[in-house]
Amino acid sequence: MRRVRTALLIVVILFGVAAAAAPLHSETTAVLGLAPRIWEVDLSAFSQTCSNGVKDCQESSPALVDVNADGYPDVVAATNKGYVVAVRHDGVILWAVDTAAAFGMNAGTQSISASPAVGDIDGDGWPEIVVGGGHTNDGCSFAHHGGVIVLEHNGSIRPGWPRLSVDQNGDGCRDTVYSSPALGNLDSDAALEIVVGSFDKRIYAWNPDGSLLPGFPPDSYHRSRFPTWPDLVGRLTDTIWSSPALADVDRNGQLDIFVGSDEGSYDSRFGGDAQSWTCPYAAPPGGLAGYCGGSLYGLTAGGDYLPGFPRYVLETVQSSPAVADVNGDGYPEIFVATGTYYYNHSPSHPTDGFAVHAWDRHGNQLPGWPVSVGGAVPGSPAVGNIAGSAAPEIIIPAFDSKIYAFFANGQPVPGFPMTPRREQGQTGVQFADSVVLADYDGDGLMEIFINNSWSVTVVDGGGQQLTGDNFPHNTLPIYYAFGSLLNNPAVGDIDGDGRLELVVQNSKLYAFDLPQAAGKADWPMFKQNPQRTATLQRPAHISFTPSAVHLFQQVGAAAPPAHNLSLQNLGDEHLTWQAAPPPAVNLSHTNGALPPGGATATTIAPEQLYTEGIFSLGSLYLTATANGHPVAGSPSLVPITLIVGDIHHVYTPILSR
Repeated sequence: MRRVRTALLIVVILFGVAAAAAPLHSETTAVLGLAPRIWEVDLSAFSQTCSNGVKDCQESSPALVDVNADGYPDVVAATNKGYVVAVRHDGVILWAVDTAAAFGMNAGTQSISASPAVGDIDGDGWPEIVVGGGHTNDGCSFAHHGGVIVLEHNGSIRPGWPRLSVDQNGDGCRDTVYSSPALGNLDSDAALEIVVGSFDKRIYAWNPDGSLLPGFPPDSYHRSRFPTWPDLVGRLTDTIWSSPALADVDRNGQLDIFVGSDEGSYDSRFGGDAQSWTCPYAAPPGGLAGYCGGSLYGLTAGGDYLPGFPRYVLETVQSSPAVADVNGDGYPEIFVATGTYYYNHSPSHPTDGFAVHAWDRHGNQLPGWPVSVGGAVPGSPAVGNIAGSAAPEIIIPAFDSKIYAFFANGQPVPGFPMTPRREQGQTGVQFADSVVLADYDGDGLMEIFINNSWSVTVVDGGGQQLTGDNFPHNTLPIYYAFGSLLNNPAVGDIDGDGRLELVVQNSKLYAFDLPQAAGKADWPMFKQNPQRTATLQRPAHISFTPSAVHLFQQVGAAAPPAHNLSLQNLGDEHLTWQAAPPPAVNLSHTNGALPPGGATATTIAPEQLYTEGIFSLGSLYLTATANGHPVAGSPSLVPITLIVGDIHHVYTPILSR
């Protein structure tokens, strides 16, 4: 079933709350304590009027990335009138393109809710802009078409694009792509592929020329249970709002794909192996009794299901997943929230969707997860270090007007949940979007930025609000946008001063200086980066075992003993390593390169035989660098000890109860 009304409900609720606030009526109020803007750019000519008569119903979130090769991040934005706009770092519009004609539509009749993804997909040294389009209203009252379009860095439309989605219900309109594309190298060539979900129930992966990758779109997982159902071939059973995340979770050198969907599961009423799935609440009007929930798909780069996936939960998964290694095992974990459909539409109003889930690469729930929250959570998690712990935290807002933050073990961070307050102390926004994370105050930890009605609220890792809530008597900054903010902000050093700036979008773009901010941001924009991979990149980290090498030589042996030193890159950057042995010790390899998650070994052996005794042979000196800088775990000393004698190996059985 097509659940288009769900997102519209989110927008209406958010906009209604924003409109009900007591807005600051004049931009002259800047003198009364509002943070000054570095610049603002009027996008109203590229925006369509909303149901309440203004143009601030923008769901697409801006990306910060250098599109004109001047060395500074620019702003790439998309609007509800189907425009893609590139704005130079100093607030000058570089270009604005109406995408409607490329989709076969009249000028100004397209709509974009997806956030643009930006990356050099063809390896020509220039970034391309990729975005999904289509209207989220039900029906096809006028000829609108959904799909994905690719623009060159100068705004021209790339040949072979757009790629239109399927008209699934036969109403004459190609179905909308609400999902924000993700860009990544799936097939180890020189190009980035484009991955996205669609209302036409398909998960697409395209090459830069618009051709589909082998294995895409994949079949529904249910096809193995119901092989005669034709609607399961090359598509899922339900719509996709969620945006994909790309990460190499199994460390095989290829990116994997994770995306949520409205595809639920079928209980035993449909026959076949229901795998203990039951639907505990009444179906929505027009729904199927015994079919319910949503899913998180995990796919290989070839479109096959990852072991343990998909995972089914008792609510739709409109949330976009976030991927990060939070337990330090060298393998990323997957975090995702749910949606609103069954809570809103089932007569039972189930609250199963008031939860955030976490799985490892095998589809196993992490210890302490899922975690419960106080409302629906269609927004997407962000991951970063807000509390100063060894592992990053997981942060997400919910419909109960609160921000939640959790440690890797699922325990809440002290001070959370907290309720962010607006510029005059108001609360009550049902947060349907995400947060961004950046070092706002220069303390080395991330702070939380959230679009909160007409302003941006900043919260530290202890749950304390750092922005004003007592206008006009505030003493803290207020980042005010003079209109509803229904998307996610972005932060980045757009002027090259070493400090971050804040960029927000409604029918205008606003840029604010953050004078105390450092240049670090763990999650600076929606889905973490301009390619929208939604993955927290860990810095390169070399790990080695054992930490001390003990060599055992049998008296009378014909050759010196040897022992392997295992090396692994626990980060997401390529690194190079070097090992300098002490005198009289040989290594099979003294240097090499390790890709993310890569492992190797070097063999350690004395140059000669020794007489009976215990000998300290010195220490191996291990170093590693990434991008010319030392990495975690480097430099390290590995002591080497040689024991010569009558060596006996004793093996004891392992008993289990």
